[in-house]
Amino acid sequence: MKCLSFLIPVSLLFSCMNSSAEIHLIALTNFGSPAVKLQWNMVNYPGNTAYTLFKSTDGVIWMPAAANPVFRNYTAATVLAYRDNFSDEQQLYYRVKVYDTNENIVEISNTAMVNNPITSRTNGRPLAKRNTTVEKPVTGTSSNAWQIVPNPVQDILNLVYRRSDVIKGVINIVIQDATGKVVTRFRAASNNRQLHIPVSNLHAGIYFIKINVASEVQLNDKFVKQ
Repeated sequence: MKCLSFLIPVSLLFSCMNSSAEIHLIALTNFGSPAVKLQWNMVNYPGNTAYTLFKSTDGVIWMPAAANPVFRNYTAATVLAYRDNFSDEQQLYYRVKVYDTNENIVEISNTAMVNNPITSRTNGRPLAKRNTTVEKPVTGTSSNAWQIVPNPVQDILNLVYRRSDVIKGVINIVIQDATGKVVTRFRAASNNRQLHIPVSNLHAGIYFIKINVASEVQLNDKFVKQ
């Protein structure tokens, strides 16, 4: 996995709790934008490690947001990044856990908390919402127009169009790994109601797939490569 790093001008930066952790997780946002840009370093460890980025809306119940189950020889100089989005949440919390090949937890990062930059209050008044379409995070809901078969997958990822209407536009497909890096990008003609994507060259792990047709997001989901 290629390490990502960036310097982004921001108006909000929250990093709090457990400041003694060796992993320093920061969450970056801009007022008026739903995007959250997360960045953290890994740790020095004598063996291979992997990580899971956790997400919470209340700081109590945590769910995995991204992970790379492939163990690698990370160091403290390794900087990773991930992009997430607010939907209707007022606050989001993030933290990273690093574990070794025996599934022992090596290190837990600080908890980074961010307020929703769209609805945060300024001078006692909520910020006006922009008249734009907000890209929601991967949810895997049944509203997706395409079905992923099989999932988990080993060699060929099949995408089946589930609606009866005509696809009105070029089909744009993007697949990203757990860090947000684009690993596959291609286009298909609108007469394709079944797509077959080779994934045998991908490492085992969690991947995110999105299909856009014109201005409509028809699939925003994830799959597991075995």
